[in-house]
Amino acid sequence: MAADHTKSIEGHIVDRRSVLFGATTLAAGSALVSTMSAQVAQAQPVPAMQPKPNILFILGDNVGYGVPSAYNGGVLDTPMPRFDQLAAEGLRLTNFNVENQCTPSRAALMTGRLPIRSGIGKAIAAGAPGGLHPWEITIAEMLGDAGYRTAMFGKWHLGAGRGRRPTDQGFDEWFGFETTDIIYWAGKPGMPLRDVQYIREARKGETPRNVQIYDEAARRQIDRMITDRAVDYIAKNAGGGRPFFLYVPFAFAHHPALAHPDFKGKSPAGEFGDSMLEHDHNVGRLLDALTAAGIADNTLVVWASDNGPSPPPTVTPWWTIGDTGPWRGEIGTVLEGNIRTPCVIRWPGKIPAGRSSNEIVAMIDFFPTLARIAGGKVPADRPIDGVDQSDFFQGKTEKSAREHVLLFLGQKLMAIKWRNYKIHIDGLDRVDGVIEDWSFPRAFNLAADPKERWNIIWQNTWIGEEIGPCVVAYEASVKKYPNLAGGQPNEQMPSYGAGTAAAETGVEGVQHKLQSVRQD
Repeated sequence: MAADHTKSIEGHIVDRRSVLFGATTLAAGSALVSTMSAQVAQAQPVPAMQPKPNILFILGDNVGYGVPSAYNGGVLDTPMPRFDQLAAEGLRLTNFNVENQCTPSRAALMTGRLPIRSGIGKAIAAGAPGGLHPWEITIAEMLGDAGYRTAMFGKWHLGAGRGRRPTDQGFDEWFGFETTDIIYWAGKPGMPLRDVQYIREARKGETPRNVQIYDEAARRQIDRMITDRAVDYIAKNAGGGRPFFLYVPFAFAHHPALAHPDFKGKSPAGEFGDSMLEHDHNVGRLLDALTAAGIADNTLVVWASDNGPSPPPTVTPWWTIGDTGPWRGEIGTVLEGNIRTPCVIRWPGKIPAGRSSNEIVAMIDFFPTLARIAGGKVPADRPIDGVDQSDFFQGKTEKSAREHVLLFLGQKLMAIKWRNYKIHIDGLDRVDGVIEDWSFPRAFNLAADPKERWNIIWQNTWIGEEIGPCVVAYEASVKKYPNLAGGQPNEQMPSYGAGTAAAETGVEGVQHKLQSVRQD
């Protein structure tokens, strides 16, 4: 019982870890206000003479660090030449950090906030209550307020109920699906069908339409369908005086990796290798569409992955589903093999080509970074954990705007990265394993020990002195801005957040959203 009392239910670091973090002063907590203000300051508008860039954000699903040939040499004798070209034409990040599973990573991208603040600690089941609350301000809403047309084609996985769908959360149009897991049972005899088991489409203000059942046959076709929609969208929206934000979250490489029939048998690596070839082809089609439309030079392209690979034997008969490169771990953990994924960014003439950096960047950073580039507003009435990386991306500085990342699993703070060091508070080696309740944190030097095997904490307790203020600042912010509870109804909102930093901010904006979705 005594050990249980040393932890809070929020999973914060308390008494039994204070020996490590004890030198952290209250000044770190009081400094939170100034730190947060710096992170969420109003974006600097793009100069009038400079047109706002289009933004194409491509998201892979569970694509491990070692999969693309531009990273770690690739895997399975299956090169990805179009991806490699994209990486060579821009910035290749080798220390890009995401969250523990699909839903948290996507929430981090959409909000610029640690997903635990939004009540999202793990992936949500298809059709389950919850998801991204309408109170949150999404990157699509922010860019829409900045004059962008917005569209999404692909996987959402942030809620399927009213108020939680892409067209409720800032996208003008949407074609796609909630999550790939449903294909294992969707359409099978005796299984009841629900809307969430369909590929769906809608425009803002419309009730989504069911297009077809998302089953195993559709899994082979879905990324082709997504690409076709995206290519058509680029062609139709290349002109007209308004830039666009096009979000394309593919099904690749989520299990089961089932390639389009045109690519079946094309790789010596089987289904997964075939899927790699297909994905590379689809990425190439998107890039070619930008060139054909004459907008490649004024389009910022991001390719990122939401997580590392799933554990092969436990989830699928197609056992080869990727590689983590030099890192250890799998989806559902906070080991580097899951939370460190590929990310490349291209913006001709603005982001220097051929650059690679091992500086720390996080998924949450895209919200404030794109706000700065697009002339958008960052909400000032809630904690924003992302930082503006625009100067770093554009080569104006060699240093990232962040030095640390907090890593959560469910309600627990599991680890903290700082520079090339990482402290694990508790342990989890597999997504289906048991969290080990360690009596003392363990530290690793990722530069010398990428597998996170050799604990160096006893000779280096000073690391806790550096990492401690990051934890104290987060905990102080939670006291002022309590995290949202997971799964709460649309009408239940936090007591704070009534500002007007963005059009949909606060109670008034949420009521506007809810009024529109009630008309479904």
